Amino acid sequence: MIVDEGRVFGARYYTVQPTVWPNPNVPWIEMEQWMTETFGPSPVDGVFSPNGRWYANNERFWFRNKKDMEWFLLRWQ
Repeated sequence: MIVDEGRVFGARYYTVQPTVWPNPNVPWIEMEQWMTETFGPSPVDGVFSPNGRWYANNERFWFRNKKDMEWFLLRWQ
């Protein structure tokens, strides 16, 4: 997985992207379901809503909190 940072409405987000896209070994739908169960739903408008705890966009997961990203990596890496 590729770990990086990005900005949403000027706020720093930590991003995680699977290294090979699409990768059948990376269960994207299961990841999204786990994210929702663990961190709550993402905003309905996605990255067009400021201050979301997390987003799924542009083949990446975007995390507002570094600890959330680390928890995700522990689960899926």
